Amino acid sequence: MPGLAESVLEAAPPFFHLAGFSLGGICALEMVAQQPERIATLVLIDTTARPDPPANAAVRYQAVEQARNLGMESYIQNAWPRLVAPINLETAMLRETIVAMARDCGVERLHAQTEVAINRRDSRPRLASITQATLVLAGACEQVCPLEAQQEIADGIPDAVLHLIEDAGHFAPLENSKAVARHVGRWLTAHSGPQS
Repeated sequence: MPGLAESVLEAAPPFFHLAGFSLGGICALEMVAQQPERIATLVLIDTTARPDPPANAAVRYQAVEQARNLGMESYIQNAWPRLVAPINLETAMLRETIVAMARDCGVERLHAQTEVAINRRDSRPRLASITQATLVLAGACEQVCPLEAQQEIADGIPDAVLHLIEDAGHFAPLENSKAVARHVGRWLTAHSGPQS
């Protein structure tokens, strides 16, 4: 994760607003730790500051092997009840979109992301040092990065604000995109200064 964060920072503008979803949120926390002076504000969506539990590695590797043998669609289908809110379980267009994203990602990238997720740092001790105005968003039915992890981030970062997105689980930006966009838009409007 430190190397991934460094590569994103190398490609980023000198000063910017930073938003990260899920694994991208974990990367965003690493980016803030590495070069906080370059980041204007922070938006963390359906993510966690916690390290990956050691027992989770075997589960992750098994999922990669299943995706390799049965296809990326099987990876999504098996996890589907945990990925979205109950109200969205039968939404065919949402499922097709997420399956298409998984196919575009491919097994090798999934494997690389798995390694990053397993070997990430515990960002919780670093939360108190984050000075950027921070918005935390999470689906109200989030199961992948549990709601207590969202609250932990909001409690750990000084003056962070947490909003739960109704009718959404882990994929809140797709499940209730209007609510996510509304919160992020208001946040950026309220926190855009002369340097932004």
